[in-house]
Amino acid sequence: MENGMPMTDLNRLFAHRLSRHIGFLLKYLRLVFTDHFVIALFFFCGALGYAYQSGLKTLINGVWWGPALTLFVLTLTSQLGRLATLIEPADTVFLLPAETKMHAYLRHARNYSFLMGSLMQGAVWLVLLPFLAQGDQLSFTAALLILISQLLVKFSVINGHVRQAMLQTRQRRVQQLLWSWGVPVVTFTVALWVTPWLGLVLAVVSAGWSQYQLGQHWQKGQLAWHQLVNDEAARMMTLYRFFNLFTDVPQLASQVHRRRYLDPVWRLMSGKSRNPYRLLFTRGLGRDGDAFGLVIRLTVIGMLLLVFIHNQWLSLLIMLLAVYLIGFQLLPFYRQYEGNVFTHLYPISVQSRLQAFRHVLTIILTGTALALVVVDVVVNWSWQRLGIDSLALALELVIFIGWYSQLRLKKMAS
Repeated sequence: MENGMPMTDLNRLFAHRLSRHIGFLLKYLRLVFTDHFVIALFFFCGALGYAYQSGLKTLINGVWWGPALTLFVLTLTSQLGRLATLIEPADTVFLLPAETKMHAYLRHARNYSFLMGSLMQGAVWLVLLPFLAQGDQLSFTAALLILISQLLVKFSVINGHVRQAMLQTRQRRVQQLLWSWGVPVVTFTVALWVTPWLGLVLAVVSAGWSQYQLGQHWQKGQLAWHQLVNDEAARMMTLYRFFNLFTDVPQLASQVHRRRYLDPVWRLMSGKSRNPYRLLFTRGLGRDGDAFGLVIRLTVIGMLLLVFIHNQWLSLLIMLLAVYLIGFQLLPFYRQYEGNVFTHLYPISVQSRLQAFRHVLTIILTGTALALVVVDVVVNWSWQRLGIDSLALALELVIFIGWYSQLRLKKMAS
């Protein structure tokens, strides 16, 4: 061994970390895709698929804005899947002697990241394929050439990220920004407005040039260690935040926000009840960054979907799913303060605690349901729609809060 650890040890190090990382993903994915969430996701995807199919029927002869929309989607898709180096903070010390041989480690990271990115490219292409045929009037051969171009562009982008990890400078950051966005825009513009064959040629050239440039820097070492650590920490934080929507993630510390401007709302929700848990849950849900963000995000997403979907039954399904998902994700907050010893000093019964949480949950879900109904009725006004929406959501709230949440919360309390 000339300098630092040999390449075989670096290969084993990445394999070990990758195995641990995949184990982490599988552990949390099992908690994400529970029976209830899978059923809700099945209906949600089915509803979107039905709306997508209905919209495609109106694009028999193509549309002038089809290529522009495709360009926008493909360019954004090329950014999916970040470079996963699995670098840890301690590596800045312990792997520094092997800096000149880190290209072996980074090559494995590049290959794994490209594989994950390619799966995302393929999934988006499959969804976009009917639109390519109807909206863009492209043959299957042309669509297949676009898929190959997608993969090559993604390879170029990942290579650019690896190259950015070496000799990090402000100029390189600008070059990487232009490379990550400029290559996809130019390639897909030529493929959609000129010919997919020429777009494929540009994709091949960009992939070959990115590999050549990367080869010039493999042996130079001089890694931007702190940038690598920060980028990997940011990537993992994104995963933590996603998994935290469904379960508690120890690696993610929840942030507390005062939100003084919502004090009148909290006072209205807690009322004049002598049950201290009603105030605790009200303030806790309002100040917790994850819980509050979850309610806002799902509500806004549901409202945006209702703006663009005009089918009455599809809109109703989206509203029912939005309310259910918000309520389902908020239920674990019931145990938020069990680890706080001071909450056990008060002689308050478990039944009072359950009533307080269900009261707060009722207000949140009712407010969400009202917001969704208002948007749906404003966009597609009719008395019949208003009556059906109100009746269906009221029935859902009664079943969810009066029966389902009661069973879940009692199980948690025991």
